[in-house]
Amino acid sequence: MKESLGTSLVFNLMMIFVAVIIVILVGSISYSKAFKIRNRIIDRIEEYNGYEINNGSIEAIESDLKSIGYRIVDKVSCKARDEGQLLTNEYGGQYNYCVYKYKTSKGYYYGVTVFINFDIPLIGRYINIPVYGETRVVLIKNEVEN
Repeated sequence: MKESLGTSLVFNLMMIFVAVIIVILVGSISYSKAFKIRNRIIDRIEEYNGYEINNGSIEAIESDLKSIGYRIVDKVSCKARDEGQLLTNEYGGQYNYCVYKYKTSKGYYYGVTVFINFDIPLIGRYINIPVYGETRVVLIKNEVEN
């Protein structure tokens, strides 16, 4: 009897250890994918000098997210940030990210929030961790000339 209790204790400890390793692995993969997506969105906004319908940046971002394989689990409503104008709700979008526009004396810069989604059955859809980043200042030609 004593040996069977010892064996089950060791087996339970091994199962807990394996579960912790799997959680850490899934978390790190999701975290790195969210940073990759955030950086890709920031690169596109800087490449097109803004986030607008007319300049093609939104289409480029949407096609990049499709090629990366950024999945939509549940749309998270974007919350307003300090002094930033929320642009994602204005332009819609198929994917789950938020873009904010901030005005400075030199031009504009944009803030981007993407969300880490965990593919854990039942509880994964309720866990959304935001990852935030900002672009460099985008100089506006009309304002620079004035």
